[in-house]
Amino acid sequence: MGKIIGLVNQKGGAGKSSITNALSNEFARRGYRVLVVDYDPQGTQTMLFGYNRLSQFINGEHDMTNIFNGKNLTPLNVKENLDLLPANPNLREEAESGKMGKELVLSNYLKGGFGRKGICEDYDIVFIDSPADSGALTVGTIAASDYVLVPTRLTFVDSTGLVGTLQTIIQAVMTFRLDLSILGFIPVAYKSRLREHNDVLASLKKTIPQILSKHDFIKRASDDLFLEPLKDRIAWAEAAGKRVSIREYIEKEKKSQRDILLSLENIADEIIRRVMIHSQIGLEV
Repeated sequence: MGKIIGLVNQKGGAGKSSITNALSNEFARRGYRVLVVDYDPQGTQTMLFGYNRLSQFINGEHDMTNIFNGKNLTPLNVKENLDLLPANPNLREEAESGKMGKELVLSNYLKGGFGRKGICEDYDIVFIDSPADSGALTVGTIAASDYVLVPTRLTFVDSTGLVGTLQTIIQAVMTFRLDLSILGFIPVAYKSRLREHNDVLASLKKTIPQILSKHDFIKRASDDLFLEPLKDRIAWAEAAGKRVSIREYIEKEKKSQRDILLSLENIADEIIRRVMIHSQIGLEV
């Protein structure tokens, strides 16, 4: 069964969608079978894959709301080794309805149960892109995940939001008795010469372990909670604007910013090490 990684941060602009897109493309490039779940009604992830009209996925086999109504949901093939469950503008209405167990619907679809096969059995790794809030869809992302990966910008305001996100994760684990691990935190838009970024990063490296130490039921995939920072580069915005992967854009138009790709490769290597993904297609990990 594929490993499920949820990217969460209840503050907007933290880089969840960009990192989800970059990592999913990186793993697919390496030959892993990848599924991306766009669990955010705004559909940024879906649009990054080139699908600008979310309404085209309403009332069809790719309609995300189908999982709330017992209907079939079929992933959309984007490219070799990479499938997408596209966002739906009606997703929030379904998720915030009064239906019992709505936070567990995605988990049941991905992991299966009660004699039903979970779709994640068809993949080596699943990435879930969640909305920027602490509502039912974010909690549902946490509940469906084996690991949570938390991108964050390095400002005082963002660090405050990060603590709130951590509290949401802790509460979800307690409420649903989840077997969940913190995969790590990824600093994004990092400027090494900016004092604020370095000060905030140093503060988070002290604060986050202190918070987690009070909740020993929260597992960690590694003692080193922070992964390699992703530097602030214009290529991120330009690639998003052109609806192409960050690797494709840099290799064709922005070779001077190849350091981004090296960082992404390092992060992907570390994710493999931390979750011990063993592909069923004969790749050495």
